[in-house]
Amino acid sequence: MRLPALSPHRARRATPRAPAPSAETALLAWAFCLLTLWLVALWAGPVLLDALGMALNPHGHRHLHAHGHPFVDARTLLGLPNAMDVLSNLPLALAGAWGLWTLPRVSLPEVTHRATQTFFAGLLLTGLGSAWYHWAPDAAGLVWDRLGMAVTFAGALSLAVAERVGQGPARPTLWVALGLAVVSAALPQLLGNVLPWAVVQFGGMALIVWAVLQRPTAGAIGIRLGALIAWYALAKALELGDEAVFHTTGDLVSGHTLKHIAAALAAWPVLAATNATGKAVRLRQNAADPGAARA
Repeated sequence: MRLPALSPHRARRATPRAPAPSAETALLAWAFCLLTLWLVALWAGPVLLDALGMALNPHGHRHLHAHGHPFVDARTLLGLPNAMDVLSNLPLALAGAWGLWTLPRVSLPEVTHRATQTFFAGLLLTGLGSAWYHWAPDAAGLVWDRLGMAVTFAGALSLAVAERVGQGPARPTLWVALGLAVVSAALPQLLGNVLPWAVVQFGGMALIVWAVLQRPTAGAIGIRLGALIAWYALAKALELGDEAVFHTTGDLVSGHTLKHIAAALAAWPVLAATNATGKAVRLRQNAADPGAARA
């Protein structure tokens, strides 16, 4: 008995596809690329920036205004110098403090809890460090500003990995990102090299954008990573458009001032997810023990 020959169309359909790379593999590839770029930036950062005509001062900016600072709005309010850039850090500090206050009341997976704690602590430190820096901008104060941001970045990256890859990979992500970011924050003051800091920032943004496109894993608490990265991207755009925003608003508010507010709003998706998780846990507890709920 002769078997009917398969048509080329069916034969092509029957050919199995190569399996897609796992999320863990993609994460390892990102880590390898980030570390490679970071080492190149560490070794040749100033030379590369000079060759590209982008030499930066210790503030990490190419341009200083007539008042000697890299930010356009230097107005004094009630004796407070650079008042708008100082006071706009209050939402950052409040978001971090609120998160740290509510976190002990929420039951989260271990690594997610640690990453969330790091994220909120970083926001609080960023608010305080940035307010100090903007009060009297100098290179030493900028280190403290960026150290708070380094802690925040590490928490955000670990949360993204916990939500989209898993608890296991999120743990080393937290510590590796924290180490790289902290060292990078100090390098402009120590070696005059700001490029590793740029690699950490934009490499971290790339990881979160990739995580947005992945499915949540078991144990995810439902952080809206798309909203988080959107607020952070807006903050970066406002920072880059500091002077343009200031003049567009009739010298009312600068881009850098609005950047602080946008960065604080990036905490909202994490706050919302942790609060929703806490409510869900309390509802389950009440359903299991109706007498306790009535009490």
